Amino acid sequence: MIKEVIRLEKVSIPPYLNEITLHIKEGEIVGLLPLNNLGIDKLIEVICNDTRLHYGYVFFNGERINDYLISKPKKNNVVIIDKESTLIDSLSVAENLFVIRKGFSKHLINKKMLNQQTEILLKNFDLDIKADTIVKILAPYQKIGLELIKAKVVYTKLVIVKNISSFLLGDDLAPLHKLIKKMSKSGISFLYICNHHQEAFLVCDRCYLMKEGHMVKNLFQNELRDDVIKKFSYVFENKVASKERKELYDRELDKKPLFEVKNVYYKTLNNLNISIHKGETTVLLDSDNSIIMNLLTLLKKRDVPNKGTIQLDSKCLVKGDRRVAFLDKNPIESSLFLSMSVMDNILFCDDHKLKNIWFDHRIEKALAKTLEKELGEIVYHKDLYSLDENQLNQIFHQKIIFQKPQLFVLVQPFSPLDMYQRLKNIEYLDRLKKMNISILIITLSLSDSLQVADNLIIGKEGKIINKYERNEFFDLTYLHGSIPEN
Repeated sequence: MIKEVIRLEKVSIPPYLNEITLHIKEGEIVGLLPLNNLGIDKLIEVICNDTRLHYGYVFFNGERINDYLISKPKKNNVVIIDKESTLIDSLSVAENLFVIRKGFSKHLINKKMLNQQTEILLKNFDLDIKADTIVKILAPYQKIGLELIKAKVVYTKLVIVKNISSFLLGDDLAPLHKLIKKMSKSGISFLYICNHHQEAFLVCDRCYLMKEGHMVKNLFQNELRDDVIKKFSYVFENKVASKERKELYDRELDKKPLFEVKNVYYKTLNNLNISIHKGETTVLLDSDNSIIMNLLTLLKKRDVPNKGTIQLDSKCLVKGDRRVAFLDKNPIESSLFLSMSVMDNILFCDDHKLKNIWFDHRIEKALAKTLEKELGEIVYHKDLYSLDENQLNQIFHQKIIFQKPQLFVLVQPFSPLDMYQRLKNIEYLDRLKKMNISILIITLSLSDSLQVADNLIIGKEGKIINKYERNEFFDLTYLHGSIPEN
C-alpha cells in the first residue's frame, strides 16, 4: 500500500493561501508551478512548520499535525533545497553527511570508517565526490546532490526543491533530475517548485498549477503537455505571439555590428567572440559558468583582457561608461538609492544629456508630470523606503529608458520570476528594442529569454561553440525554455 507523506486540506491563511488542497505520496515527485508567486513562501512555511491556520488541516505521515483549532509550534522533518546551502563549507563531505546532524552523539570519530561509509553512499547515488573533499570547493550541482543524500541520511520523508535552475548550470539539470528520480525510488518524496513548466515536466510525476494562493489545477502524467499549459497561460501566449511583436523581430538590422568582443582571453575566457548589431537582442547561454563573471568584470572595466578587444560603436569602453547599462541579479540594491527621491533616481545617469538638470528644477518637474501617467503619484516621493518591489522595479526600468544606453546587459532576468512578472519583463525589453537599444542577456538557463531574442549563442569553456538565429529556435528541442512562435 502506497503511503501518503503530506496532505493539506482546504488550508487558508488570508491573504496568502486560499483553500489550498495538496497531497504527495511516498516516492512521488510532484511539481508546483506558480502562475504568480503569491503564497509560495507561506505554503512552504505551512509544510515545514505548524504555522497557525485560518482554516484547514495538515497531515504528515498519516497523522494530523495542524488544524485551524489547535496549532502546536513544531518543525517537521522536511528538507528545503534552494540557493542557500545548509552545508558547512569548512568541513569535509563525510563530516557534513554524518557528523553535522541531529542525533549524532559520538565523542571520538573514526575518520577512516566514516569516509568508507560516505564513499559507499555516494557511489550508490552516482555522485563522484571524495569523502574527504572540503565542501567549499564543490560545484553547485555537487552541493545540491550532497544535500539530497544528507536528506536520506537523516531519514527525511519530504524534500522541497525550489527554483534550482536559477543558479544551477544548464548541463547539470539532467543529472540532478536523474538523482532525484533515483532517490524517489528509495521512498523519498519531492515537491519540485519552479517557474517554467518544461523544466517540471522533465522530472515530475504530476504537477499543481497555483495562482493567487489557490490551486487551479492538478495535472496528471498524461496532461504534462505544452497544449494543456496554454489553456491556463493564454494571456501570456497571446501577448508573446502578437503580430506587432513578429514585425518587431522581423525588421532588418544594421549590417555593421555595434558591440564587439574580439578574440578575448581573460582568466576562463578563451578566445571569446561576440557581436551585436544596433537594436539586436542576443542571448548568451553560459552552459558551464565559464563566461558570466569574467565577462562582466571586463564590461564594467574592473580589469582589462590579457588579449583581444571589447568595443562599442568602434570605441573602447571606459570605467563608468554611460553607453552601457547593467541589470545584475539584485538591481534594486546595486542601482537604486533609497534615500534619494524617485525622480533623482530616474535621472541619475542623465546629466550628460540634460544640461543643468540638477540646478534647474523646472526640468525635473516637467518630466515628473510626464511620468505621472505611467508611474502614478510615486514620482513625487522624496525617498524610496515606502515603495514595494514592483514599484522599485518600475523606477529602475524608467531609469534605463531615460539613460537610453547603446547596450543593455542583463544577467538571468527571467529565472526568479513568475509568469506575470516574466510577461512584464518581455514587454519592457520589447520597448527597449523599439528604442534601438542593443541587448545582451547572459544566463545559465533559458526560461523565457528566447521570447525576446534575435539570436542565441551558446558558450562553453570560455568561448562560443554554437550560434542560432530566431528562425532556428524551433529546432532546439534539447533546450528547456519557451520558444517564440514568430
